[in-house]
Amino acid sequence: MLEKKYTEKTFTLEILYHVGVYENSIHFIFDHASKTCVIIDPAWEADLFIQRIKDKGYKLTDIWLTHWHGDHINAVDEIIEKIGAKITIGINEVPYLQIKNKVQTVSDGDTIRLGKTNAKIINTPGHTAGGVCYLLDGHLIAGDTLFVYGAGHCSLPDANAIELYHSMQKLKQVDNDTMLHCGHDYGSKIETTMDEQKQGNAWLVIDTQADFVKFVDDMAQGLIAYPTDALNKLEIQAML
Repeated sequence: MLEKKYTEKTFTLEILYHVGVYENSIHFIFDHASKTCVIIDPAWEADLFIQRIKDKGYKLTDIWLTHWHGDHINAVDEIIEKIGAKITIGINEVPYLQIKNKVQTVSDGDTIRLGKTNAKIINTPGHTAGGVCYLLDGHLIAGDTLFVYGAGHCSLPDANAIELYHSMQKLKQVDNDTMLHCGHDYGSKIETTMDEQKQGNAWLVIDTQADFVKFVDDMAQGLIAYPTDALNKLEIQAML
């Protein structure tokens, strides 16, 4: 596994990369003041996560989920059974979520708190019916909505390419210097800013809904290879 750490005024963000069968990226937020921790999309390695948090002298109080897919939630119930925590997910994901424990829901524009650390909710449906991103001070945790020079697929029944297009328009409003953190390491680099993605990520570069939907459909049919590196407008247009 690879690891990255970002220390900010009120929190430290730590990321474990390449976890489990699908090489997930697992995000931990450690609030300095309260000595509490949230884990985002815990999957595959419940005991590893629990021990990591304990070794740092923090208490896990929250689990935040970006979306309902099994490869992002399959450690939730085990963690709850062993040490407990409050689960948060976007309100429109609830009909699809398959865990034993109760959840609290959030909607677009809500702010949730961990000690003195705040995260704004950005509702980003498309990859799933009600996926959300968590925007903290200088960091966007996007789950599978947005990857480095890519985005989540729209192949399952609750996915919708038009909704994903509108979600991308929202994400274009995130400050350029914000760091993007994704649910999987599928790109040509791990560290990236929203400015880099706005310049070279086809899902953000494409301006019109019609072109966006065509691009997503062509991806699903295998007509366009998955881009793992930056593309300019001319390259994207040629692919269309």
